Amino acid sequence: MASSILWARGLFIALLVIVTFLTLTPDPDDTEKGFAAARFVAAFLFGDPQLADKVAHFAAYAALGAAAFWAQIAVFARKRWAPVLLAAYGVALEGVQGLGGVRTPELTDAIANGLGALAGFGAAVVLAIIIARFRPA
Repeated sequence: MASSILWARGLFIALLVIVTFLTLTPDPDDTEKGFAAARFVAAFLFGDPQLADKVAHFAAYAALGAAAFWAQIAVFARKRWAPVLLAAYGVALEGVQGLGGVRTPELTDAIANGLGALAGFGAAVVLAIIIARFRPA
């Protein structure tokens, strides 16, 4: 296996662990500082900085989806199942949040997770096609 795939798989695993940890642990008091970029994007795209949480969910799962593509993660011997299962994982994790009694699951967060995974994987596919198209023969 090429070292670039090993590196990409390591990144994918690290992202998966970080996203899982952040999803299941109680919100620390200082998380608002880290949402500055998400607030800017939410204000720019939607005119409402209060949607920063949804932007952050979407971005985290988009990164996971893109990393799954570059890491060549295959489920059931097919790469196309990876974003579907990541989307389902994001929805499931959002539901698990309610079990601890500290955080409340939100349907809109689950939707942002799922759409982010699909969009990140799709964007990585498009980028790979563009790179292949312009790569010298």
